Parts: sequence; C-alpha cells; structure tokens
Amino acid sequence: MLERLRDVLRSAAISRALSRAVRAYRDGDLAKARAAVDEVVAATEPRGSRTQETHRRSMRLMAVALRAEVAAKQGDTAAARASIEEGLALWAGFQGHPGVIGSRSVESFDSWERWAREWLARAGGPGV
Repeated sequence: MLERLRDVLRSAAISRALSRAVRAYRDGDLAKARAAVDEVVAATEPRGSRTQETHRRSMRLMAVALRAEVAAKQGDTAAARASIEEGLALWAGFQGHPGVIGSRSVESFDSWERWAREWLARAGGPGV
C-alpha cells in the first residue's frame, strides 16, 4: 500500500514538471522549458514500480517529444536528434497497443512525427 502511495506521488510530481515545461515552452521561455523537461526525462528513466510502467513511458514520450522541439529551437542538434529517435521508438511501442493511447494522442503524435521526420531530413538525417 505504501509503495502505491509513493507511485502516485511520483506520478503527480512528474506531471507537474511536465506541465511547467509545456507552460514555459508556450511562453517562449526555452531555458525554463528545457530544465523542466530534463527533470521529467530524468524522473522517467526505466526503474521503479511495474504498476506505473505505462504512465512512466507515456510521460517520457511527451517529455522527449517536447525536449526535441526545445532543443531544435535552441540549436542543440545532438539533443534534438537523440530525443527524436527516442520519441519515435517510444511512439512505435505505443502504436502496438491501441487501448493505451487515445485518439487525441494519435493526432498529436502523428503531427509531431511529421515534424520530427522533416527536421531530421533538414538536419541531415538520423545518425549524421
């Protein structure tokens, strides 16, 4: 029971950090957005309770997608490319489980995937 409470508290903290990142990005504060999104990425490293695995992966997907956009705007090509590659891999994993993702997520990430692939093509492709 105590472990479940810890999971809930961790999930809430991750969600708050992601909300801060999104708000800062919308406000044009890229440094603040990057710091908050990096916090989410660090908090969603593969570890911890299996009961929170889907939530952790979902939060990580949103975080690496946002980090890719922030890094691209900051001119940090390496971080943008790494985030895009991880985001595409996570997204592919979710697409195999349609019950886990909603239609709004599909629309959002289809749009993000188009942006990501176009950015990679402009930046010289993956691994370049």
